[in-house]
Amino acid sequence: MAVIFNNADSRARLLIGLLLVLGLVLLLSGLRYLQSEPVVDRRPLGLMTTLPLQWSDGGIEADLSDNAEPHPAYVRLQQEYEIIPIDDFAALDKKSFGVLLLAQPRALGPSDLVELDAWVRVGGHLMVLADPALQWGSLYPLGDKRRPLFTSMLSPLFSHWGLELVLPLTDEKPVVLRDVDGGTIRTQTPGEWLMKAGGEGAACTIEPARLVARCKIGKGKALLVADADLLDSVYWEGIGVRAITGHDEFANLVWVNALLSSL
Repeated sequence: MAVIFNNADSRARLLIGLLLVLGLVLLLSGLRYLQSEPVVDRRPLGLMTTLPLQWSDGGIEADLSDNAEPHPAYVRLQQEYEIIPIDDFAALDKKSFGVLLLAQPRALGPSDLVELDAWVRVGGHLMVLADPALQWGSLYPLGDKRRPLFTSMLSPLFSHWGLELVLPLTDEKPVVLRDVDGGTIRTQTPGEWLMKAGGEGAACTIEPARLVARCKIGKGKALLVADADLLDSVYWEGIGVRAITGHDEFANLVWVNALLSSL
């Protein structure tokens, strides 16, 4: 009986020892994980858009489904920024976020445009993706208010800053490539910026490809891009390419992030 008792006691001690070792391994693994995942201080980014980025194009039913996910462009922006969706400029405060992004936003009334212009002039940093002929696919028919705006409705603001957004008809194919800042982006029916008489208190320069205009407005900055389709993942993601290389097929989102970082 004494032998049986000793063998059982030995097995118990061995089991306890194994459990202690396992617990130590798990503790060390957890510490290594915490050390390898530093807290990222994401820069706040205000966002106003009619594009289906945060919410899907399928309505409430699609948004509430188990597999509902934001648009890939929204996910990529979230990796770098704390996105703050906004619907109006009533409480616009330049300290609320570092940059305000308008991506094919809704039509803005005169009071909205005045508030936005004033916000930039006192030091706000603004980036606008303004498309003259948006080709973003939608489940909603033309004329439906839930559909992204086909053309930018910010012409009064651009005119106030001495610019005009136009749609050139020089591209042989609707889907085009543009070389920008050392990379290549792909999009569809992009526009161009032209200088226009006026520009009250705004000093704007148009970059050589005419896709981008940079403005110094009072104490603030505005960076204007004559396209919004470039956010659509069908132009840049390249699922097959990503499976092989691990990178996007085109530099659309890399470029957008670089532009935001420059503000």
